[in-house]
Amino acid sequence: MKRTSIKISKQHPVMTVLKVITLVLTLVLSCMMPVLSGAGLIYNRESYGGELVRVGVLLIISGAVMAVGAVLCLFRKNIPNVIAIILSAGGFALCMTMLHKLADHADKSGWSDKYTMAPISDMYRSRLIPGIIPAVMIIIIAVVQLMSYDLAQQREEKKRVKKERENAPSPSIIGEDD
Repeated sequence: MKRTSIKISKQHPVMTVLKVITLVLTLVLSCMMPVLSGAGLIYNRESYGGELVRVGVLLIISGAVMAVGAVLCLFRKNIPNVIAIILSAGGFALCMTMLHKLADHADKSGWSDKYTMAPISDMYRSRLIPGIIPAVMIIIIAVVQLMSYDLAQQREEKKRVKKERENAPSPSIIGEDD
């Protein structure tokens, strides 16, 4: 049986730069902001109550999920890229759902900044909504990598090798030589 090696060409420098930018934005916007907001809610749980503690925990989880999605999009493999898309979209959706609950609670409770009297819900929105930027960048990078020529060639090669194995003559059961 002949082994075939799959040759992967070098990644384009623009894609490398985009991945670095995405990773930095993810750490700041998608990970740090939800995690710090959630940690603040958990830290002040005595004054906020159980519902906002759950919101805080889910904000932390959403930040962690989006960070894992960003790390997975660094790899140029099919499965990690598919998982990166799911985690980034899911983590962002969870973050926005928790933002809605938090902002709604803040507005109903009349929370405002003590100096400017601006609603606190605006502060939460301005911190958490920009997380859409790295989430979209992760999805775009993962889709580009899934559609790349190299990975398409890898999939075709795997299909060809599988078909060759299926169509290969089976060994003799009774030990006869042809």
